[in-house]
Amino acid sequence: MSAHTRCRICQTQLPEPFLDLGPMSLANAFLKNRSDFKKEPRFPLAVAGCPDCGLVQLTETVPPEQLYRNYLYVSSTSDAVRVYASTLAARICARYRLGPEDRVAELGSNDGLILKAFQGLGTQVLGIEPARNLARIAQARGVPTVSEFFCAKTVRKILSGKEKGKQARVLLGRHVFAHIDDWHDFMAAADHFLTPDGVLLIEVPYLKNLLEADEFDTIYHEHLSYIALAPIARLAEMTGFQLIEAEPVALHGGSILMTLQRKGSGRPTSNLKTLLAAERKLKLTDPAAFNRFAGRVRRWKGRFESLVQRIAESGGRLAGYGAAAKANTLLNFCPEAAARLVCVLDRSPHKQGLWTPGTHLPVRSPEGWNPNGITHLVILAWNFQEEIVRQMESFRAGGGRFLIPIPAPRVI
Repeated sequence: MSAHTRCRICQTQLPEPFLDLGPMSLANAFLKNRSDFKKEPRFPLAVAGCPDCGLVQLTETVPPEQLYRNYLYVSSTSDAVRVYASTLAARICARYRLGPEDRVAELGSNDGLILKAFQGLGTQVLGIEPARNLARIAQARGVPTVSEFFCAKTVRKILSGKEKGKQARVLLGRHVFAHIDDWHDFMAAADHFLTPDGVLLIEVPYLKNLLEADEFDTIYHEHLSYIALAPIARLAEMTGFQLIEAEPVALHGGSILMTLQRKGSGRPTSNLKTLLAAERKLKLTDPAAFNRFAGRVRRWKGRFESLVQRIAESGGRLAGYGAAAKANTLLNFCPEAAARLVCVLDRSPHKQGLWTPGTHLPVRSPEGWNPNGITHLVILAWNFQEEIVRQMESFRAGGGRFLIPIPAPRVI
């Protein structure tokens, strides 16, 4: 692990963190055996805001090789993400009039879900996915995938190999840009990889939603940055691009899909101007906003742990649903509440049979699950609340209740 002391956009010295969640296990480093518990590493997890450009970022970074070469989040396990994949591909193909001669490349392409949708619409595709286990899944599904990190070196290798000269008309990065440390290298790679009329599409969790809904559990070691539009406009300007559009996305607790093109290739939309003006009005990247958020997070912890304690002391038994990365931030931040959970349910076969990092709860399949006295399910993957409640209708029909932790702990 290494200290991150200067902003990855403007190189300004970072101030002291405004929120420190303490030492934590890596959010996706699930454990195979009980014998692994004692030797499990923990790393500092704190965030600071750049006083110049406003980018929020971790103050310590874990090497990407340690985080991503074997990765357990699989896109296809979510019904909502599968639906979104189809609609997103259709919208992009229609907007840019993509055809069989056009290539769509995706960085962090996971199991190929999104690119499979583009393939079905007739475009050429290429995935760039550092997790070797996920790249193998994508390749088995017929999605060409390079198992490497997206960077200038990787792009040179792709364009000089069997894909010689085949640039991308669209370069898509969904919920991976915040995982990248060297953004200037990334932008250089994108510039080299895109066709002259190419478009860079970046979807990330939106800082506005994180601050307004107290979504502190979005903070974990993989997410190096927490992104508003103004800092990205600054980065684009510095690297020969421009931010021309931004569209809210409901997934993952509130995300934003940003469109970037080379300077002179387009003009910022009125919608983008409105969103940037709203950020300025809200003083979204003001240190005072960060400090207020930190105070609310500390108060939230007390309310959540008190609610879990009351349920347990009144005879209730609790389990969690959703062994997501955000779940592990939440559970490790609230160890007293975590200790009251019997297990965590998750649909991903890649996580079932393992133990959650830090809190060491067994991960079990919801298929055929016997509640065995469980009265409350804590929906840890609260961003998929509706989907999970629908999946667990039999639990509710039997008298079970759901505890929704974010933004305010409540039982439904």
